Amino acid sequence: MGIQISASEIQLTYDKLWSQALQSIQTNSVRIDSNLLSKTVDLRRGLSLICRPSRDVQDAVMNFLNEANQIVSNQYYYKPNELHTTVLTIITNNAEFKLSEIDIASYVEVLAQSIVSIPSFKISYRGITASPDCLMIQGFPQGSNLEELRQKIRENFKKYDVKSTLDERYKTHTAHMTCLRFQNPIMKNSDEFLRFLKKNRDFNFGTSELIDLEFVVNDWYMSEENVEVLHRYPLNTH
Repeated sequence: MGIQISASEIQLTYDKLWSQALQSIQTNSVRIDSNLLSKTVDLRRGLSLICRPSRDVQDAVMNFLNEANQIVSNQYYYKPNELHTTVLTIITNNAEFKLSEIDIASYVEVLAQSIVSIPSFKISYRGITASPDCLMIQGFPQGSNLEELRQKIRENFKKYDVKSTLDERYKTHTAHMTCLRFQNPIMKNSDEFLRFLKKNRDFNFGTSELIDLEFVVNDWYMSEENVEVLHRYPLNTH
């Protein structure tokens, strides 16, 4: 039997985040990310393995964001091509990172060794959660393939002694998609915004079948203009 983290375990994490975020929104104490206002001078870069939602899921999320934007307009809303679920952060974003100093081929190979036996998998995107920094779409992997992939990657980076910062911040076990970041205090319409979030707490955004993964160099926000795809990995669909 494969490694699997249950949907109920993942939901507990989302619920904990949600309860903390509600207090931040209610008391107008969300954490403002000042870097969002000057992304052109934010030099933090890193390496990630990500997957993209299906078009149907992407459209559902954008509809949600368009509604949110009509209530609170001065926040950072993700563009369609910025929506993603992080499989694993290989190197956490930092200002010292230089792509030219990295042996990309070794990373591509370690990831290839990890991915080769992993079949395609599905992620159900149901409901929203939040943190004091951002809003997220809740993701629930179907089956154990995503968790098995993450474990293989962790093992292989150790085995081949390739530099990474895997799990340094926290051990990834969810499959969420960040869709909004707070770049201003919520001064107007905060009550209406909160009602809107609660209304969508359990909204079903749909299910994505992941048939490929992207190894990218990225900024902190996975900004379209600052992401470079270094390699694409097809997943076995048979």
